[in-house]
Amino acid sequence: MATTERVHGARALGVLAAAVYLWTAPGRIEFPDDEIVFQTAASLWDDGDLDIPGIPRRTGEPRDRPTGTFGWSAGPQGQRYGFFGHGLSLVALPAYGLASATAGVVPATWAHAVRSDHFVFHRREPRGDWTRLVVSLTNCLVTAATAWLLTLWLAALGFAGRTALWTGLAYAFATSAWAYSRTFLSEPLSGLCLVGAAYCVTRWQSGGRRWLWLGGAIAGFSLHVHALNLVFAPCLLGHAVLTGGWRRRGLVGAALLFSLGAGLLLLGQYLRFGDALETGRFGYYSEFVAPWEGLWAQLVAPGRSLLLYSPALLLGLFGWGALRRRAPAAFWFAVATIGLRWLAISTRSDWFGGWGVGPRHLVPVIPLAMLGFAATIERLPGWRPWRRGAFWGGLGLGTLLSLHLALHSIFEWMWLLVADPRVGSRGVMPVSHWEAWASPIVGFFAIKLDVLAVGAVLLARLGHPGLLACFVVVGVVGGVAGWRVVAALRRAG
Repeated sequence: MATTERVHGARALGVLAAAVYLWTAPGRIEFPDDEIVFQTAASLWDDGDLDIPGIPRRTGEPRDRPTGTFGWSAGPQGQRYGFFGHGLSLVALPAYGLASATAGVVPATWAHAVRSDHFVFHRREPRGDWTRLVVSLTNCLVTAATAWLLTLWLAALGFAGRTALWTGLAYAFATSAWAYSRTFLSEPLSGLCLVGAAYCVTRWQSGGRRWLWLGGAIAGFSLHVHALNLVFAPCLLGHAVLTGGWRRRGLVGAALLFSLGAGLLLLGQYLRFGDALETGRFGYYSEFVAPWEGLWAQLVAPGRSLLLYSPALLLGLFGWGALRRRAPAAFWFAVATIGLRWLAISTRSDWFGGWGVGPRHLVPVIPLAMLGFAATIERLPGWRPWRRGAFWGGLGLGTLLSLHLALHSIFEWMWLLVADPRVGSRGVMPVSHWEAWASPIVGFFAIKLDVLAVGAVLLARLGHPGLLACFVVVGVVGGVAGWRVVAALRRAG
């Protein structure tokens, strides 16, 4: 089994990914969900509680709900508590603290680099604009950390360092992880939790039971990121048993730490909403449905296909058979986690996840699905030259597609789609699922770039070069990291 120290370039990959993500980030809160999570982070930092003001204008409320009620439910004394998981708000606290400390120092013009023609969820003022700009970058670092940790996990599973590094690169730049790094949604953090817990189980074989305990704690924390992560728990338990057997002391400790996380979630829901099992949504936003459309759409629909919006996974289909023979515990863990989450979300009427790029709720399992890509990479030397060329050509095209999706706003495209006469009586969501012309892949060609770095260039042309100078520093650091990644790949043959 490989050790993590042998993955030369893994940390450089993480730095490279973070730099690229920062260069393609919009620097703003794109979704009403993001705004509620941001307000929770702000309330935790400023007031030490979870009470939020909410969004005053109409955003994502169902038609029969009053304006201004999206994303929160009332507490016992009239408080407004966000019903999204608080895990991302906790992770974003350092970013919010940094933004608060620098709000009176940075030039007020920097916030003007964000496109001003977008729908916003708050009253525009310098401090609010700046804190949202900084906090909105959180997932750039979270997704980069996932790419780094995925690389380490693959090495711990026994894959060659070169294979692990190529897989980390493909995850970072040839899947929809790139597009979601520009959001403040919870899916990237859920993905990091899933990979982190899986990595801990793998390290448990050689590193002692403390690794399994850490995995249980991460799984427990993941419930605070999104309640859907509950379906991950039995898969992780099965992975631990297949990996290390029924080692009682390790499993009991992990179960206790997971239960602590679950118990804190139930306690929090009881204190906020009076019912430990109430998430705060009260059935307003979705209901149980037959899973067939969701299952099928998230596989093949032009606007929702996991394979279409994460091309590296399509290329990785060739490696799943080899993965089953090489690492059966990891294979069954990945299959169970992906399949159970796919099925669970398909039973909900909001299976598509709102105005997202591709299948939003499947984004957390993309790192696990990259195991097939890793197994494919190790099969490449036995392929004919034309097949290898087609593989690398497909990866290059997939990277260009991912870049295209990461430079534009899905929220902007969906607003245009709402007013498009071609939608007609079918409704905007079904059309966005099934019509190729309505997919973001096509629609993004009709809208402007939504990138903070572009605004920084425009500010520099107007005599305010400070923000662009920051991007130049990020670019230099990313360039050095990229050179180290290339050097590591060359050393690995």
